[in-house]
Amino acid sequence: MTVLAMILLLLPGLAWWVWLGKRNQDPLVSFAQIIGISLAFISLLAELIFLLGGSLCLADILGILTIVLVLGIAGLIKNNHKLGKVNIPQLLIGLFVFGLVIAWRLYQAKDLLLPNWVDSQHHFLIIRTILDNGGLPETLSPALDVPFFYHYGFHAVTALFTGLSGLEIGEAMLILGQVLNAAVGLSIYALGKELWEDWRPAACAALLVSFATRMPAYYLSWGRYTLTTGLVLLPLAMAMTLGLLRKPPDKKTVPTLALLTAGVLLSHYFTAVLLAVFLVILAFVYLIPRWKAPLTALSGFSGVLMGTISGLILASPWLVRVAEFSRASTGIGANFPDSFGTVLKSSQWDYIWQLLGPASNHWLLIPAGIGLLWSMIKGKKIHFALWTLILGIFTLPWSLTLRPFRPDHFAIVLFLPIVLWVSWFLWQVGHQLEKLLKKRWLSALLMFLVVTGWTVWSFPLSADIVNSNTVFVTESDLEALDWVAENTPPDARFFINTAFWLNNTYRGVDGGGWLLPYAERWSLVPTVFYGYSPNEDDIREIRDWGERASQITTCSEEFWALVDEADLGWIYIHEGVGSLQPDSLKNCNEIHQIYTRNSLCVYRIDSN
Repeated sequence: MTVLAMILLLLPGLAWWVWLGKRNQDPLVSFAQIIGISLAFISLLAELIFLLGGSLCLADILGILTIVLVLGIAGLIKNNHKLGKVNIPQLLIGLFVFGLVIAWRLYQAKDLLLPNWVDSQHHFLIIRTILDNGGLPETLSPALDVPFFYHYGFHAVTALFTGLSGLEIGEAMLILGQVLNAAVGLSIYALGKELWEDWRPAACAALLVSFATRMPAYYLSWGRYTLTTGLVLLPLAMAMTLGLLRKPPDKKTVPTLALLTAGVLLSHYFTAVLLAVFLVILAFVYLIPRWKAPLTALSGFSGVLMGTISGLILASPWLVRVAEFSRASTGIGANFPDSFGTVLKSSQWDYIWQLLGPASNHWLLIPAGIGLLWSMIKGKKIHFALWTLILGIFTLPWSLTLRPFRPDHFAIVLFLPIVLWVSWFLWQVGHQLEKLLKKRWLSALLMFLVVTGWTVWSFPLSADIVNSNTVFVTESDLEALDWVAENTPPDARFFINTAFWLNNTYRGVDGGGWLLPYAERWSLVPTVFYGYSPNEDDIREIRDWGERASQITTCSEEFWALVDEADLGWIYIHEGVGSLQPDSLKNCNEIHQIYTRNSLCVYRIDSN
């Protein structure tokens, strides 16, 4: 059922391809576009259902997929004379390699019981709410009284995948998340093919990002599924804009660009900003040299304008909702130190350098930098070079800032331009060697050797990509969460151990953070998504509770005051994790241990 559900998810993209896809282009580029169009279509369908105030059951979804299938079959019948142009051997080889990447990504996640780290908890909660609601919800009630205005592309697709496959939400998140992580390589291949106009450097970049670079594989440790989805769509949209500037432009690309742009906007707001930056640069690079003939220049750029503006219009109902509820400050600023010594001593440099690592990835910066400089000297791909430089500037701890995004946000997406510049550099060096030694195969051999070498170098870390510090749920936690769901009342409220998180919020430190999304029981910090509430008083109250809980070590007066204020009746503790431990509760009256197994303890507070 899992494989069938994956195929059903691709039906919108397949139907698009048989009607509007190019038959003579690289079949792997077409396959990447099919994935991207499917993601965008599902997101836009979710938005439409939300605007209409409706909901969908499984029968409705199967009905829609049946209509899409019929449209696809009709397209195949009408355009079957063009299908012979597809390079079947290339497609099969590419799909085989893509299958290996998926297997590799799934292997990297094999030991996880639930998705990792902090964000995964509210991703799970959102998906569960979408399934319960039959579509995008107005709020996350009854779990949280918070309006829903988050980027939801991954959640909508995963909810659909969960319903079609019959998997549990956590398992569906892990599987689909890793498949999308593998698809990032396919999208980079599509962008590389458009940039370098040759499959070899494009394949080199895709293989490097699939087997050698730490990012995006490390996203698994953080549960960055929404960013992964955005990075599947971003390179495809960028490639489409470049394709529309070719002569003659393919008008069929305009609606495709519109769908991909909308998909980017609805999947992750950071990737939406990255696309916007690229479009601004592209406009300047294309229009300024043609300023003497403005009408001709605008005509040549019209396809890009129509596609991206149409995509913005498609996504605008949700973006208006985001603007209505979001309190994030946006804009370009500056973050400069008081002295040069402050720059050198800043711990932020170490963190950024760590994110760009390990050593095998640090060394990739050298050929990438040379390739970038070489391209700018030759005047080639200036738009992509400037985009890369801007990302690099915003990665620096002391430089310009693009609120609300931090330097580390830019650092973890730099792999995208890095692998593309590395592949271009190797391709150019290979060409020079071919001319010098009269051997036409040297370029391909050089790239193959580099990819193989860097993969072997990176393999020890890649095989164990999950950071153990980001794993909140062990087998003991999962058993305890299941017990809580079956043996405590639905209105049970839990004390959990907490720790400081971002933006003055607090998070759970163990499986207790999963009580609300997984076991549907309220906990002292009900996922960090409480920070999205428009009610500042509610945020301050939960923040205060989380801060006080992080300092409690026994059943002191402070503990009982917190119990009374938050109306707590239960305690969830993982031995060895957090400030409050089982030994500190042994002599506490009115606190009774009612569950213990493999370091997990659940207590009932009888006074409540």
